[in-house]
Amino acid sequence: MEFSILTPNAMLGYGFRQDHFWYGVEKYKPAAIIVDSGSTDGGPYKLGMGKMTCGRQAYVRDLIPILEACFHRKIKVLISSVGGDGSNRHVEEMLSIVKEIALDRRYTFKIATISHDISKEMIKDCIRKRKCSPCGPLPQLAPEEVDDAVEIVAQMGAEPYIEALKQDPDIILGGRSYDPAPFAGFCLSRGVSPGAAWHMGKIMECGGICAVPKGRSMIATMREKSFDLVPLSPIERCTPLSVAAHTLYEKTRPDRLPGPGGVLYLDNAKYEQHDDNRTVSVSGAEFIPTPIYQIKLEGVERLGHRTIFIGGVRDPILISQIDSFLQSVREYTRRLYPELDKSNSCRLIYHIYGKDAVMGPLESTSSVAHELGIMGEVVAPTQETSHAIANNVRTSLLHMPYTGQLATTGNFASPLSPHEQDAGEVFRFSLYHLIDLEPGQETTLFPIRFNALEGSLVPQPTQQHLTQKEWEILISEKPQINQPKQVPDSAVEMMEIASVVRSKNSGPFELTLDIMFDNESSYKRVKAADVLTNEMIKELYQVQDEDILVNMYFDPAMAWKCTLKRPWAQGSIGERDTLGTQQHAPLLKVIVPGINS
Repeated sequence: MEFSILTPNAMLGYGFRQDHFWYGVEKYKPAAIIVDSGSTDGGPYKLGMGKMTCGRQAYVRDLIPILEACFHRKIKVLISSVGGDGSNRHVEEMLSIVKEIALDRRYTFKIATISHDISKEMIKDCIRKRKCSPCGPLPQLAPEEVDDAVEIVAQMGAEPYIEALKQDPDIILGGRSYDPAPFAGFCLSRGVSPGAAWHMGKIMECGGICAVPKGRSMIATMREKSFDLVPLSPIERCTPLSVAAHTLYEKTRPDRLPGPGGVLYLDNAKYEQHDDNRTVSVSGAEFIPTPIYQIKLEGVERLGHRTIFIGGVRDPILISQIDSFLQSVREYTRRLYPELDKSNSCRLIYHIYGKDAVMGPLESTSSVAHELGIMGEVVAPTQETSHAIANNVRTSLLHMPYTGQLATTGNFASPLSPHEQDAGEVFRFSLYHLIDLEPGQETTLFPIRFNALEGSLVPQPTQQHLTQKEWEILISEKPQINQPKQVPDSAVEMMEIASVVRSKNSGPFELTLDIMFDNESSYKRVKAADVLTNEMIKELYQVQDEDILVNMYFDPAMAWKCTLKRPWAQGSIGERDTLGTQQHAPLLKVIVPGINS
């Protein structure tokens, strides 16, 4: 048994190189093209407002070659979490896009759609029966939070995809899914072991991100208990280190990956480089079923309307007292609008760029800038109130007096006109919880519907998309192999010895920090120095022991990982870094002692 899966990119709608795509189709003849389309990365507004992650034109652009390969090459297509949030509405919207393309090109398709059928009453019943628990560092779910949610989706596992494949559709459009579910479902339906199927899915759902340099398109060649990975860009390569390190990406911890129905254990995973120096074979993962089948709910609550304004301060006299000045503006505004700051539904938040704007309460370094950028964020129950308060705050920033003032014409440099900008409604993730299912519900709660499109075009093999010259150019390009860092024996900063230092969300309520190394000696040196302790993290990030969820080394990737409770809910009021990608900076300056110290 051997077959290949092609993933054109990490997110449908983000674009991919068509020459790489057709090279993958023609060289590897994949059994399926599978691509994920969902994420909570953008924050709660997409689910709250029913917005798709990408514009319709972007989906059409990406789908045209995929559907051509599906029709003419008889390659199955599976797309999960369609539209970004995978709501039932977006399943229908993605179906309409596929139909539009198919009808225009006279394609014949059998299309399966998978939606969800989970009501608020069912969720509240799970709460009453104690079959609902938090997925991460957040409180237990209350019934009123379920009622207040404007939209709720549930992440399906592999079972609905397996069930749909029994009817041999050409295309499956899945609603909100556990990211690797369509990959695992397709493989499990063909006899691949659960460990290999789920491990491959956890990597391939991110497309070519596990390649060096980071890429878009990837091929996985599956066998019963192992798989091979190779990027479709000839200048990229997979290495044992890059593939093993990918399990750190956006994860709470890299060796235990929980999902619907079980946990993927990577303790015995093996990563082996092929002779071509671009392909890696992966084996040894084990998927352990859990006694109770759980699925994750995602739901959002509407908090109000947001108005923003931005401007700059260059006057050093004002900069020296900026905190007290901003507080005086806040107090003045509260006298005019007594409801301000009394609840989450009416708040003023300052983002002071040049002073703690990116990290906020996690920031441990204080500095004085020669200029500051200030963004004001006002949330109120109505747009009218939000705009009125924002206007008052901005004009007060412009004209409020301060100690030692010499510049009497204005304090605030506004780059935009109109000065206040309507930023729309604001939401928060109110449901990020697990519910226990009864046997069989992992399929029945996700109804499958089939749609038949009868086109007039007769399917036949299409001509090669790549000319002989284009093919030769592609295969002639070679990846550049970087040499490991040369590190002195003396004490060094972490940025001098590490190959990767990064931060990222691990869901809406966790922030995860990764440090990776490109050679064993550097990794062992840092590990032996024991500098990345909880005490160090508490000092660097102004957190307490209870905020540190994971602090561990992961030998297969020569990496260190630390996961923290997120000090603010992702994408809600007061967000400072929606994706969590700029919280790593304090780690760069950590001192690693010299070898003989």
